[in-house]
Amino acid sequence: MFDSKQELLDKIRLGEDSVLELKAVTFKGQKVDGPGRSELADELAALGNSKGGVLVLGVDDITREVLGIPLDRLDAVETLVREVCNDSI
Repeated sequence: MFDSKQELLDKIRLGEDSVLELKAVTFKGQKVDGPGRSELADELAALGNSKGGVLVLGVDDITREVLGIPLDRLDAVETLVREVCNDSI
């Protein structure tokens, strides 16, 4: 969907729309605290029920600030997304 890093950053700067969803990821210890499972499932299902889209994790949806996800916690985030997709959608 995005041909370059700059194209993605430009889209983030414009904010959410019908094909772009931004979510900050927060942690308690090594576990993902947010977004919650039901919130994540709702957003992914909405994208899937439309013409598709992109969920970008690690970006504040209000300020559009790229917060990132610490490398040592990527596995936890991936596990959350996979479990939500398998169990809730």
